[in-house]
Amino acid sequence: MPAVDDPAATRRSSSLAISSGLLGLGTIVTRLTTLVIMALLSRGAGAEAVGFYGLATLAASFTAAALSVGFPTYLTRNVPAGLISAGEVARIHCVRLGVLMLAAVVAYPVAGLLVPAAVLLGFVLFFLSSLLEQWNETAWVLVRGTGDAWREPLTNAVTSVLLIGACAADALFSGALSYDRAALYLVAASVFRSVMAFGMAGVGRELRGRVRVDLPARTREAVPYFAADLLGLMYFRGDTLVLALFVAASQVGEYVSATALIGPAVQVAAAMGTGALAYAAPRIVGGRTGEPLTIFRFFMVTGFTVTGLMLVALPVATVVLFGDAGDTILHLSMILALFLAMRFANFGLSALLLAGGRASSRLIVLVLSIAGNLGLNLALDGRFGTFGAAWSTVLTELIVAGSLLYFLRDRTLVRAVAGSTAFVAVTAAVLVLTSLTISLTLAAVATGLVFLAGAGVLFLARQKSSTVEGS
Repeated sequence: MPAVDDPAATRRSSSLAISSGLLGLGTIVTRLTTLVIMALLSRGAGAEAVGFYGLATLAASFTAAALSVGFPTYLTRNVPAGLISAGEVARIHCVRLGVLMLAAVVAYPVAGLLVPAAVLLGFVLFFLSSLLEQWNETAWVLVRGTGDAWREPLTNAVTSVLLIGACAADALFSGALSYDRAALYLVAASVFRSVMAFGMAGVGRELRGRVRVDLPARTREAVPYFAADLLGLMYFRGDTLVLALFVAASQVGEYVSATALIGPAVQVAAAMGTGALAYAAPRIVGGRTGEPLTIFRFFMVTGFTVTGLMLVALPVATVVLFGDAGDTILHLSMILALFLAMRFANFGLSALLLAGGRASSRLIVLVLSIAGNLGLNLALDGRFGTFGAAWSTVLTELIVAGSLLYFLRDRTLVRAVAGSTAFVAVTAAVLVLTSLTISLTLAAVATGLVFLAGAGVLFLARQKSSTVEGS
């Protein structure tokens, strides 16, 4: 694929920390806001309402992935690499809006056949809100990895403050945040965020010039990323669908609440993986090294640190957010934290695979991961319910790591991946033993401290290695 003459390609940041960190920061703000809204909704409308919220956003995620035909990931790789112009991105972004809004119109009668009438309006509004949020991905591609990357976290922060303020005021003055009112607030926030993204990313400016977009050709190029994105979504969200076959909506709500606690950090890892892709792609396309071991170690240290802090904070967070109903959510969140540690590292490996243009290999990784995850959920959910789903999620990451290593075929990574996996296994044993012998609160704190100690050791070793190489 020939390079295009695009000034944006020349102002990409060369820093892995900045490329990944700004995306992570923006995602933290958005996901923490979602967590607060879910906590208010849980207190005001109950766990069942949270369950329907989770199903609505799940349906929207699958719909957006299916109708976007891989463009978000395709553009994330090819714009930094200079293989597609900003003008083309802007026009593809507008086409996506039309397609997603058509899906929102169709969603109302379809949802009417599947969900109770009492929650139908809110369900469709949550669906619409989620579609708009995912539409923004192709706008932010224009600034990610550049000196203007700060615009995304700023937009997210402003929108989040307004949304939390509206929901908190509603809960304060009405006594409880209702399901339908929460949906209305989220739609309003999503519209505001989308308008801001359109302007802050410069989409309107890029539409002014005359740029021809060969949409069929670009779609064909995006198809491998489409299949990988869709299967990736099935992997990350399919466990909720399988769990819903075995347990009541209230238990699904508890699981969704637990995943919501871990979810912000997982989304941060995903966003940082996107930043790593933008960092590595131009180097690999230009024939330069993608620094695989550097990228993996960066994600491993970050993952252990975030997981440790998350575990230490979970006991307080569950009490504050969910009150007396927080014990089960805390236990589930502690298990899912193990998944978080491995997911950070695997996002780094996945970014390396995509940076090399190997979307088809990532597709095979996802097929293997989904098959393993489905098998584990079917085997464990019926007997252990939500805890079976949580442990299935953790164990599936072993399949992901092994598959990514196989396709990367980089011997320098094998030892590092094996070491990080062994450390997580030991820490999992600590979590299980302390959970059985002492309180959940102390178990979470103890396990978190183990992760933080591991992160500290890895960081010092990384700094020492860098000093030796630089001398």
